[in-house]
Amino acid sequence: MSPRKSRVCVGLDISSNSVKVAEVTLGKEAPVLSNLGMVPIPEGVVRDGEVEDGVTLTEALKELWSVTGIKEKSVILGIANQKVIVRPIELPYMEKEELESALRFQVQEFIPIPIEDAILDFDIIEEFMTAEEERMLTVLLVAAHKEMINTFIEVLREAGLTPSAIDLKAFALPRSLVPLAELQAGYEEGEAVCLINVGAGITNITILKEGVPRFARFLLRGGDDFVRNIVNRLDMKWEEAEALRRGKVVIPEAREILQQDIFGFVGEIRRSIDYYIAQTQERAIRKVVVSGSGSLTVNLVQEMNRGLRLPVEVGRPLQNVQLGRLPYTPEELAEIEPSVAVCVGLALREVVE
Repeated sequence: MSPRKSRVCVGLDISSNSVKVAEVTLGKEAPVLSNLGMVPIPEGVVRDGEVEDGVTLTEALKELWSVTGIKEKSVILGIANQKVIVRPIELPYMEKEELESALRFQVQEFIPIPIEDAILDFDIIEEFMTAEEERMLTVLLVAAHKEMINTFIEVLREAGLTPSAIDLKAFALPRSLVPLAELQAGYEEGEAVCLINVGAGITNITILKEGVPRFARFLLRGGDDFVRNIVNRLDMKWEEAEALRRGKVVIPEAREILQQDIFGFVGEIRRSIDYYIAQTQERAIRKVVVSGSGSLTVNLVQEMNRGLRLPVEVGRPLQNVQLGRLPYTPEELAEIEPSVAVCVGLALREVVE
């Protein structure tokens, strides 16, 4: 038998202020992060997770492939926006193959998108019996507007890329933020962990129980919103307000504005977690793991720890990969690591699935 060839998987994260790519090489040994890069994009090119300016975004993707030298054109794309609905639903038991064909006839009442305009996917969370001894399934349903997905596919095509898969950013997070051994072995029964990726413009929240995503939600707020509020209220330059957000500069008036913003933001996260608890009667959330460029906001982790009343730790998105020859110093890599949880998690899709 000839030795199995290494394969590469490429994860692409398109956010409101940058495009990020991670290339993972899969062989016999642990996955290797063989390439990593990001290119900034102007404000307004991507808004609230949707494409606004396809031409500029296409050019940014071409530049990203040029500067990284990645040869692979097939990518796993992450999405998170208002045109994606994620909802747990209960359905009569059926085999997975039967569920795939029956889904379109079963779910219209659960989603606010006409079935003919939607792309559907699902994950079986659990099987249970009702009081009447009826066998049931809890399914995590994902429905996305076809038009929104097609817009992304068209941009990729114009950039010379093709999507091998389109994944929710929220579903990519466990693969980079939870140790692979834990994911593959599963948690102790009943334990849940909450993963929060605070991006530039969108925050993704995932609750994982026994290694399976049970809840996914996003907030249309991120690190750039903190900066924008300081800029608007104090008539300050963006760069200076960004330094304030990161705690590199201290101006009491700006710090107060930022603190109020953080307080409100943590309240939104708390309400999302409370909603999950109310829906599932879940109580045992073990901890919160936070990542994303916005997680570097000064005092945010401390405020989350206090406001969520849960242990909060900073995620390590590179923990599940060996590092290849990347074009970064250790200091530069430490600086960008919080920002790459999504693209690395996307690239690890085949390792965990």
